[in-house]
Amino acid sequence: MRQIVCACGLLLTFLHTPALADGAARVVRIGALLPISGAGAYFGVQDREGIDLALDQLAKSPPGGARFDVHIEDSACSPLPATQAARRLLDGYRPDIIIGEECSDATLAVMPLVLQAGVPLLNAGSSALRITDPGNRETFRILPDEVMQGEDLANHAYRDLGARNAVLLHENTNAGIGNAAIFARRFAALGGKVVQTIGFGRDVNDFTAIATRIAALGPIDVIPTYTLEGQGLKITEALAQAGVVRGGGGHAVQLGTIWLPLGFDQQAGKAAEGYVRIVQFEPRDPRPVVQDFVAAFQAKFGHQPTHISAHAYDQIMLIADAVRRGAATPAAIRDRLAATRGFSGVTGSVVFDEHNQNVSRDTIHYVETEADGSFKPLDWK
Repeated sequence: MRQIVCACGLLLTFLHTPALADGAARVVRIGALLPISGAGAYFGVQDREGIDLALDQLAKSPPGGARFDVHIEDSACSPLPATQAARRLLDGYRPDIIIGEECSDATLAVMPLVLQAGVPLLNAGSSALRITDPGNRETFRILPDEVMQGEDLANHAYRDLGARNAVLLHENTNAGIGNAAIFARRFAALGGKVVQTIGFGRDVNDFTAIATRIAALGPIDVIPTYTLEGQGLKITEALAQAGVVRGGGGHAVQLGTIWLPLGFDQQAGKAAEGYVRIVQFEPRDPRPVVQDFVAAFQAKFGHQPTHISAHAYDQIMLIADAVRRGAATPAAIRDRLAATRGFSGVTGSVVFDEHNQNVSRDTIHYVETEADGSFKPLDWK
């Protein structure tokens, strides 16, 4: 048995588990901070699918006989709503562990609350370095951080694409600014030149002026772009219309990290041709754990999983792994997570360092968008 409760900003009726009789299944209570509304709402939709599939599978084979319960609060990909949602979870639901958030600013806002409460937070989608460096003892991250992503992307841009200059585009958030800065630092160290860095707020909807400004700079080799899906589509379309990127007959290759889901390619269409980006999950990975996940996901939902669904699934399965290793309290879950060394999930393996950052690099996969909106994997190691 399992249950998902989604508050989503509405009047709540919290699930209160009564005292368990002898022999009754223990309930592992998982709070989830997911962006159900706002610019990052696509994260929440895809997260919930991965969570739901994981709970289905755990109900069939409960580790240690435990039952898993998930209560979702809408954190809106923003610091204040995320903080309010975290307080509702901690005060009303009293979770054993919290998963989320997707956006770095929201994650950074809730970290002091979970530290004070002594409840572990397992993050999968936020890249800002400050989440785990120095971080705190309660916060764990399975996503490659902005240094792992940014330096890797700069290396491939310089060495594999032959890029020697770049224009950086980023939203004005911790993650946007941080990712751009890491790329710029590494790219310059290799001998590349950042011609311009352009930041923008999440309220910007028209990127024509920015695209025109870039077009006036002359041939640009790569344009690393750090933004959420909605603005990402508009930026890509504007760059194509201005003839800057390959999708519009231009020279530049747009680059991205783990911000955009699989499916972005189809929405952007021809404009995204040649777009190279990191994804956290490759559905064509031949490992049995991946192929079994893809088959089960497609059978349940009728479409292919994205890396967002995949990392949400891995979060639940990693918690289940900690429970399987004897964790029965928030502190024990934290300690078992910290000791994780050999977990193999659908997004890759998990090995936490002393700051609770997953240091495995097999979660980094590259894809390139083709003219028909499909994508092909790139064999970049």
